[in-house]
This record gives sequence, structure tokens and C-alpha cells, in this order.
Amino acid sequence: MMKFGWVLALILFASVANAAERVRNLNTYIGAGVGASKDEILDESAAAGKLFAGLTYNTFSGLEASYAHLGSIANNQVTADATALNLVVFAPLTESLRLLAKAGIYYYQLDSYGVKSNDNELTYGLGLKYNFDYRNAIRGEWERYSHLGGGDVDMYSVSYSYRFGRQ
Repeated sequence: MMKFGWVLALILFASVANAAERVRNLNTYIGAGVGASKDEILDESAAAGKLFAGLTYNTFSGLEASYAHLGSIANNQVTADATALNLVVFAPLTESLRLLAKAGIYYYQLDSYGVKSNDNELTYGLGLKYNFDYRNAIRGEWERYSHLGGGDVDMYSVSYSYRFGRQ
């Protein structure tokens, strides 16, 4: 079931990329990242990954949608996934390096020892983004998914992003 979710997410992002390339005057981007998540309650870490797509209004702000698999802990008895919508702010530090801050809402699905739950909560994060050129960038982030199943989950990731649109 989980493999189908990743395939569906990849097809969705490929469709977004194709549509974005056709509408060249929009400043859109897609990306993927890997990292680790840490559960506050169980005090365990797990491998995590995410896919994201965004639309920037200008050089300093944008809107970003993401899907994150926050990993499996407690001998694969606890798994969590989150879908988020964030407002992202970029602050230039140098010509290529930007500080990024994000805040928004997320919907989570949690499977804890066979008991499934879901809810909406707040998410926020900080990171650094390095632009290699106009289209290619890498970023490191810390994101907090607050009150996921009663406790906070932190995700630390490194991501690659590709930007569409005109320079």
C-alpha cells in the first residue's frame, strides 16, 4: 500500500512538472529530499523522505505543498505520513545563499500499533537554500510537525529542487 502512495506521488509531481514547463511565465519549482525524523514521545529516529512543489510570488515569498513520509519506528509498529501547505519566505544572505522560513498547516495519517488516526495541525521550519544557478538548488531544513499523535515530530532533511519559469 505504501509503495502505491509513492508511485502516485511521483506521477503527481511529474504532471506538475509538465504543466509548469508549459506555463513558462510562472515561477514554479519541484523537489525531493531525504533525511531523518525524530519522535518526541518515543524518543526514536527514523529515515524519512519528502516531495514538494511550490509557486514563488517574487524573490522573497511563495506557497509550497509537500508530502512527507516521516518514517517507521518502534520496530515498524508506528508509521506517519504528512501532507502540508506552507507559506515560505526566502531571505537572501548572499547572491546564491538564502535563509528560508516556512509555516503552514498539515494533515497527518498515523498508524500506531494497528490503530489509525489522522488530524490537522500546524507545521513550521527553518533552513538554508543554495542556488547553483537559476534552476538548480539544494537546501537543508529542519521542520516541526506539531502535535502529531500527541507529540511533536522533527524532520531534518537535505533536498534538491528544480525551478521552472523564466529568468
